[in-house]
Amino acid sequence: MPAVVSSRQPGASLRFSGKEAQWLLAEERRWLAAQLASRPARPWLWLAPESSVAADDWPRPPPRGLLLHERGAGYGGTVRCGLPLPLPNECLGDVVLQHPGPRGAAALVEECARVLVDGGRLWLFLVNPWSPYRLRRPRDLPPAHAAWQQHLRSQGMQVDMACFIGPGWRMAPPRGAQASAWPLRACRVIVAEKRGLAPVAPAPVAWRHGAAPAA
Repeated sequence: MPAVVSSRQPGASLRFSGKEAQWLLAEERRWLAAQLASRPARPWLWLAPESSVAADDWPRPPPRGLLLHERGAGYGGTVRCGLPLPLPNECLGDVVLQHPGPRGAAALVEECARVLVDGGRLWLFLVNPWSPYRLRRPRDLPPAHAAWQQHLRSQGMQVDMACFIGPGWRMAPPRGAQASAWPLRACRVIVAEKRGLAPVAPAPVAWRHGAAPAA
């Protein structure tokens, strides 16, 4: 029987293919689905790890949603592409980056800022470097990239205070995905909003210094 064709190198393991990693990804999906439900119905893009796309508990993308996963140096899924993304400027209301690899982080954030509308949000999920969970972290669970927030701010995005979800010390039966400010949980969620510059109207003549008073 011929070998199954794969786009990866022989023997290479998928990121987030372990049981613990898959459980964490599922918790993130449940939490984010509730967050997106309260957002305006705008087109969105979700970039996920390759090993997570076969999960049964995925929130099914609406007609205006794109679900992509890592595939080699690019992405597969709803469409197959690389960077730059084949999307027009300011066309998306939300972009989800679920544990992206550190390679090309600056270029990826730049593309996300380009395709987001003013007021659009970027949801970034990273392994929490301060959590005790990282001590038992499977090898396929990559560490967080410390420069993500710097990349976001360099694109003029407003970064909110991070929240944390997922297990702290050990696996436990899920009781509903919730976020908290307790910094010892497994996943760190960073939310950044694109804010355009508001136009500044010229001041009335009567208010300018030295101007003649209004008649």
